[in-house]
Amino acid sequence: MASSAAAKRGAKPGRKAAGRTPRFAWLHRWWKVALLVALVTIGLPVAHALFGEIVALLGGAVLFGFLLGRWTAPR
Repeated sequence: MASSAAAKRGAKPGRKAAGRTPRFAWLHRWWKVALLVALVTIGLPVAHALFGEIVALLGGAVLFGFLLGRWTAPR
């Protein structure tokens, strides 16, 4: 049974107060871009050297699709 006043009013637990944005909100988006660039410039050549061209291309496509889907999914 809910004992807090907010829970009795029907408020959803665990919600943050709206209206405040983080100080470095722009950094949150751009570190993902930097991660993607690093994976392409470092990860694909290493995968190509270790596993061959087909595996590197298929793995890169699957990883890119997964990351793009996670980053653009509605919250």
